[in-house]
Amino acid sequence: MKLSILIPVYNARKYIGNCLDSLINQDIPKNEYEIIVMDDGSTDDSYEIVNNYAKGHENIHLYTQNNIGIYATRNKLLKLAKGDYVYNLDADDYIVHNTLKTILNTAKQNDLDILGFNSISTSEMNLFSSKTENVSTNAVIYNGIDFLSKNKYHDITVWWYIISRDFILRNKICFEKGNPMEDGPFTLRTIFKAERVMHLEMDIHRYVQVPTSIMNNENQDHLNKMVENYINLTHRYNSLILDISKKNDPKLLGVIYKIKHWRDLNVRMLFYRFIKVSLSLKKIDNILDEFKEINAYPLTYFDSELNSSIKSRLITFLFNHRYFFYSLLYPMRILYKYKLIKFP
Repeated sequence: MKLSILIPVYNARKYIGNCLDSLINQDIPKNEYEIIVMDDGSTDDSYEIVNNYAKGHENIHLYTQNNIGIYATRNKLLKLAKGDYVYNLDADDYIVHNTLKTILNTAKQNDLDILGFNSISTSEMNLFSSKTENVSTNAVIYNGIDFLSKNKYHDITVWWYIISRDFILRNKICFEKGNPMEDGPFTLRTIFKAERVMHLEMDIHRYVQVPTSIMNNENQDHLNKMVENYINLTHRYNSLILDISKKNDPKLLGVIYKIKHWRDLNVRMLFYRFIKVSLSLKKIDNILDEFKEINAYPLTYFDSELNSSIKSRLITFLFNHRYFFYSLLYPMRILYKYKLIKFP
């Protein structure tokens, strides 16, 4: 078995069929890869949809459980995997047709721990062709430390790369249960330990923009919870920075800078959340004071090349000057409420 594709499902009836269709239409034999789906207590008919696919495709395996959350589910899926490589995919996303052969051949021929590729964000459900089919597979192989130091723009979500299952087992890698937004810390910890990492400039993955996703939920209770999640994640990034800094190794300075970049980018996302959520200025001020104590505010390590547009520079400037930001916060909330301005 060459590959295990691991999919947690929770109320994804509108998307899971499209996801599975993209995985069935591939250029390797069915006995060389498995698709393992764990229904995490869905209340819609996601289970029935996947079950119908499983009846017609011997390499689709369906399991069900009471709801335990996405990262605990991902850990259970990792234990079920039998492939040489594993790929964590979300149920509402999909991949380009006939690309698994290239991915697996490249990974196995180069004995890679991790192989990354590109993703396109879209609301469309039928982008099954790649614009980068003829890209060379002779990319540079890095160790994890050099990859983090020298490659600025890789993603940190779990669906832009496949991982060697042997590498996972040897390093006892797993998702931290109970921690929200675990993709970033998991990816950074994993790459840091890797000895052979490659990135292919091929657009393989499709990230589907779902209107009802947790990132687009406008409910105030949910937005308050998201603010808490961003605060939690900021401190987790900072803990990772401190752990690596204790090694006192100059070779790790690039890694530390990269994690600080992701930490600051995470804090910057709170700019939009503070506008959407009805938090008091005092509460926001306390949060920013908390970040200032760990050097996560003002934003210093947010990469200038990713902050090059006038709009992006303006937002960063505004957010870094908190009292200026506070003076404009309530007017921006009103404009946002009446849909006169838009934020991600």
